Amino acid sequence: MGNQRRFSLKFVIFFPLFLLCVVMLVTAKNYYDAMNRYIDLEYAKIDRAVNRAVKVLTALDYSFVNYSNPAHPLFKEHNHMLENDLCYVWPIDVLLLENTHSGGLPAVELDYMIVGQKELCEPGSDLFKVAEKKAGFAPSLSFLHDIESHILGIHYIDQRGYVISSPETYAKYFTQELWSTLKARPFWQKTAQDTVKVTMSGPAPMLDRHDGQVISLTVPIYEKGEHQGVLSIDFDVDALLKTTDNLAGKLHVISNVMSMPDNVLRVEALEHERLSSNHKIFYEYNILDELKNLLVFEKYSVAVAFFIYVLSTVALFLVNARTESRYFEELAAKDPMTGLLNRRGMEAVWRNKITKKNIALAVFDIDNFKSINDTYGHDVGDDAIKAVARAIKENIRHTDVASRFGGEEFVLAIYDEDIECMKLILQRVADSIAASSKKVIKEGFTVSGGVVVKGSTQLASFDELFKVADEKLYEAKTTGKNKICY
Repeated sequence: MGNQRRFSLKFVIFFPLFLLCVVMLVTAKNYYDAMNRYIDLEYAKIDRAVNRAVKVLTALDYSFVNYSNPAHPLFKEHNHMLENDLCYVWPIDVLLLENTHSGGLPAVELDYMIVGQKELCEPGSDLFKVAEKKAGFAPSLSFLHDIESHILGIHYIDQRGYVISSPETYAKYFTQELWSTLKARPFWQKTAQDTVKVTMSGPAPMLDRHDGQVISLTVPIYEKGEHQGVLSIDFDVDALLKTTDNLAGKLHVISNVMSMPDNVLRVEALEHERLSSNHKIFYEYNILDELKNLLVFEKYSVAVAFFIYVLSTVALFLVNARTESRYFEELAAKDPMTGLLNRRGMEAVWRNKITKKNIALAVFDIDNFKSINDTYGHDVGDDAIKAVARAIKENIRHTDVASRFGGEEFVLAIYDEDIECMKLILQRVADSIAASSKKVIKEGFTVSGGVVVKGSTQLASFDELFKVADEKLYEAKTTGKNKICY
């Protein structure tokens, strides 16, 4: 029967799946590109934050080294308290806000604290005098510490034993233990050694919280060539690296001494011409979260992909169903042995074919076919039938129609304006059959035919013409065979 489908079942199943995979891969590529663009934006935001912090530190460094304000006594404008051998100094808000040296500017809430060894609370001590000179610089730190949401605080840590910190809540967590270990910490040592660049250190735990981490940018403060302390800006790592909802993963900053997970992308060094850093930034992803994010942000593309999959699958099944239907229709109209039309097919062509030419309806029958079957067997008889069909196909035109009505009977419809031409075609068919028959059996065989010619203006049904042609065949059979009677 042969392949009844235009497309194989594997093709019907796997081709739509292939299309689905292609569209999904394109969608995934678009998502990946979009993710990289969002990461670029986040990296640029972090770079801007670091760049601004470096500029702020540079400006503060210059101002701090060149600033002193001995005209205002420390305790005149500040509260102070001694607790656990530490001195705490903070502004008297009303005095500072309404002070005449504000120059009529709008009142600003000041948020800073000076913390130091207990000598800081002793007027006249060396530590008190040193801190008093720099106390006027503290409001500047207060103005700057909250200009960005990711800035935790700005601090000046003097090696002589005091710190100016904004906001004040951050300074409250300085302890004697912290003071005793401060100068031995790596960030202090590294900052003191690098006199040109801003030093980045961390991530490290926050002083005022049990969770969260901080990254510090620090510069050393030198006066007359001597190292006096460190000026620092602290970043809240979570706030600095907070991403938009467009990204499913998280950004991380680590130093080179820290290990990096395997599921990371876009590992880049944090670099700035004035920054001394051994830190890297990267994007940590989770496959499941990324897939969920893809379905959210590429939902229309995913819907189109599955629509194409369903549509192509249904279309291929419909094409196959239509092809099979046509195949079986053709099979019902054809003789399976010879490939010629059967009676049903011949009658369908007769009904549907419109022509203004004459039509010769011919009926051919193999002479002595029963004898061939009896003598040589049915296989040779089948070969004889196939040989006749082959000769008919080779000797009629594409405008003519040939069929096998069963057994050894063949019916031809020849279309032409010239009746003599039709007779020549039919005789050529009979001669070709006789010539090729010797390939089937040694002595060969012949055919007899009966023909009726219908003029273009005559009205007659197929059955009527077939009956007349069959009568002419009978005449040929009874008058000697191997002839065509008209």
